[in-house]
Amino acid sequence: MKRSFGALCSTAALVTALTAAAACEPIPAPGPFRHPVLLPEPAPPSAQWIVDLIASLNTPPQCPKPTRPTLVVLDTDGRYRAMAFWLVDNLDVCYAIINHAGEAPTTIWFTAIKDLIPRTPMPTDTTAGVDAYAFTAYRGQVDDITVSGDTAHIVSPVHHSTIDLGAGDLVTFAEYHYRIPPTGRPLSITLCTPTGSCRDAH
Repeated sequence: MKRSFGALCSTAALVTALTAAAACEPIPAPGPFRHPVLLPEPAPPSAQWIVDLIASLNTPPQCPKPTRPTLVVLDTDGRYRAMAFWLVDNLDVCYAIINHAGEAPTTIWFTAIKDLIPRTPMPTDTTAGVDAYAFTAYRGQVDDITVSGDTAHIVSPVHHSTIDLGAGDLVTFAEYHYRIPPTGRPLSITLCTPTGSCRDAH
């Protein structure tokens, strides 16, 4: 009887010790909740060439291959040039810059959506004289975004699309197209919203 009681006491002590030890271990904070995002409509049939081109290329390991239902095309000439993006989920995005399809390399990038919002957009190519795209984002629905400044180097207006990432969390993705000046020459262009909020565009 005593032996049995002693075993029970030892077990109870062990459970108590393990419970106390577990209580001392820090509990990691839960990460952001990830979920897929459904677009309200697919990219048009005319965008299939973009899907096919990206499918034939190596993409960052975090990027799934896009399909028309997951692709958003912000700018294209319909055959050789395009800027498009697709969401990995509500937290991350991939985007592709196609310049002269079949002749020049296509660049595919992966980034966290939250990192796109505060930073100055970076050109996808910094070679002097080439046309570069910049990709950025804003919280909320933002219309009439404009790029201004050195008009001789601005190739296109701003193209944008607002996506609901879930539960009314709106993000506006924006793209514009400009020409990199000769090496050493400064370029002054600004990206502005109707509310008067501006950021450097280069």
